[in-house]
Amino acid sequence: MKDVQIHDFNPGITESGLFWTIPISEDTIKVNFGAGKASFQASDVDVEDYHDVVNALMDGPEVDAEVSWDIRWSHPMGRTKLRNLENSFVGDFVQTVAQIAWAGQTDTATFVSDPAETSVNEFSLLAHERNGVFFS
Repeated sequence: MKDVQIHDFNPGITESGLFWTIPISEDTIKVNFGAGKASFQASDVDVEDYHDVVNALMDGPEVDAEVSWDIRWSHPMGRTKLRNLENSFVGDFVQTVAQIAWAGQTDTATFVSDPAETSVNEFSLLAHERNGVFFS
């Protein structure tokens, strides 16, 4: 059986071409980089449901939707530092375990993930990096 995408929740594309990006209040994010812990929580964020990614990229028909999430990074497993002067890049990375709970809804459909503690983590990082004009 072929997988068929039936929902694509995202905030859309701005006139400048920036896509799938919206401002989020700073109080939704908490980071203790030294301890390798962070959280990112938001509730009832206004987005659209474009049905599928092709329709979303074409800025096609959509319906109003809301999404909420709770992501937590913890249990640091290792650290890596990179510095590349030639490419104006420096980064400090902490490999962690991440868990997420997510929910989304439209007027006609509601979706809720399994609880965060049942998440299966393949790979996640917390990172602090500087590049380009922010490198100096």
